[in-house]
Amino acid sequence: MTRTGRWLPAAAAALALLATAACGGGGSRAEQQAGAPPVTDQPVQLAVTWWGGPARAELTQKVLDLYTQKHPNVTFTTQWQGYSGYYDKVNTTAAGRNAADIIQIDNRVLREYANKGLIADLGPWVGGTLKTDGIDPKLMGTGEVDNALYAVPLASNTMSFVVDKTVVEPLGLLPPETGWASWEEFGTWAEQVTKATGGAPWAARDESANISVFEPWLRQNGKELYDGQKPGFTVEDVTKWFEMWAGFRATGAASPAEVAQPSNGGDISKNTVLTKQTAVTFNYDNQLTELTKGTDHELVLVPLPGPGKGAYARPSQFFTAYAHGDNVGTAVDVINFFANDPEAGAILGTERGLPPNQQVRDVISPSFDDQLKYVLAFDERVVGQAGNTPPVPAQGDSQVGRLLAASAENAGFGRQSPADAAAEFVAQVTGELERAAS
Repeated sequence: MTRTGRWLPAAAAALALLATAACGGGGSRAEQQAGAPPVTDQPVQLAVTWWGGPARAELTQKVLDLYTQKHPNVTFTTQWQGYSGYYDKVNTTAAGRNAADIIQIDNRVLREYANKGLIADLGPWVGGTLKTDGIDPKLMGTGEVDNALYAVPLASNTMSFVVDKTVVEPLGLLPPETGWASWEEFGTWAEQVTKATGGAPWAARDESANISVFEPWLRQNGKELYDGQKPGFTVEDVTKWFEMWAGFRATGAASPAEVAQPSNGGDISKNTVLTKQTAVTFNYDNQLTELTKGTDHELVLVPLPGPGKGAYARPSQFFTAYAHGDNVGTAVDVINFFANDPEAGAILGTERGLPPNQQVRDVISPSFDDQLKYVLAFDERVVGQAGNTPPVPAQGDSQVGRLLAASAENAGFGRQSPADAAAEFVAQVTGELERAAS
């Protein structure tokens, strides 16, 4: 999923208040209750918020209902929406000290939220309410900031291209399950597809605005997205990235910028494979379940072009506990239920990604339908060749995707040359990271 939530001025101001809110007079309820057992013997109502589509909402609600069935005194209110604007809403509610008790986040805001005191340090509950021994330590470590645990991975996933098999197989151009050895090979293949279809659909979506594709491309070239609290890339790197996609657009291998732009905000319903404007687009592998519900075409997964070291097993999302909630211990118990309970895992399937607890995965995977087994096999194959999981992103990362999208669109629509757009992007990212850390 593209992570480029729009930043509203009001929400930016709200985020600026988070540090003040976190340091307000007196100790928080969370500080007083650190490590306390969950409250289930008297009425407790918890608010839960997440982003995602209708399928995620349905499955999440079923797990919450199952928890209430097991703990009748605990009930839930829920709020969910698309990714775009999600963090604006979280920031605004947090500034008003009325954020949800359980907040879904991704690693893009983890450091920021931990440093601002928005989410609770879960360490006091580890080994008691919160069980972590069944989760791969490297995956569990992605929820840590400065050696303190703030977030529990709900699932893991990895990068993929989803290919419309119904379109490309009759052309004799179905790629092998191992994908393309290089981006150049991908470009040649995509050019052939577009020539064969006459551009209806285009072969690939222009992914130049997608930070989730830019990051593995950087890793394939020996770079990381961040070097501590600084960009891990140069103007020259970004120029090469923009020029590669300009070349793909010029040959027809990638769609024009105006075709790609509507889906740059991350709304899965606007995915260009679903709208049948392209035969290929980026998606995390777990999203195949939701994508197939939106089309009558058959879809398959292939790895991103180039060396497998660009990919990594990543936490698709985390659940975190609001640091100033009235029942943090109960919130932690619910988070533990999502991560470690086999019945919950069976309900969730792979919609968010593969179950983080290997024991849960082993128990429920035999009951997976053919599609889920396909996703599991793909994920394990890609992860087997993947590179190391990168560190928690720099503080301020939540804005970098938006900045990339804006600069990529400037280059894609011809408002700037690739070099000028790259220079502006790097300057803006550098400034954003400096401001975020100050």
